[in-house]
Amino acid sequence: MSWKAVEMQVALPRTQDAGKIQDQMQQQGRIDQNQLAQTLAKDELRKRKQVLEQEASEKLKNDKKKSGFKEQETSRFTAKTNQQHQQYKHPYLGNRVDFNG
Repeated sequence: MSWKAVEMQVALPRTQDAGKIQDQMQQQGRIDQNQLAQTLAKDELRKRKQVLEQEASEKLKNDKKKSGFKEQETSRFTAKTNQQHQQYKHPYLGNRVDFNG
């Protein structure tokens, strides 16, 4: 065998291996980019859910405070009007009077 034939026997497998390695390196970049994109999408979705849950809980707290405040105001108002009615009880205004007599 000549030197060129021996060199070609050694060189061909090496070029095939180099091509495979180069292809894997190119694909690895794509894989890394896809994984990064998926991770970012998951993080963003988690953050959105967290914000929505927090807003919902704050809204619920505010609604409870408002309803409690309204109930307190209505109870104060009714108590105040009841006291006023008891203080200014007129002898015949607001009562039934029998005129058939």
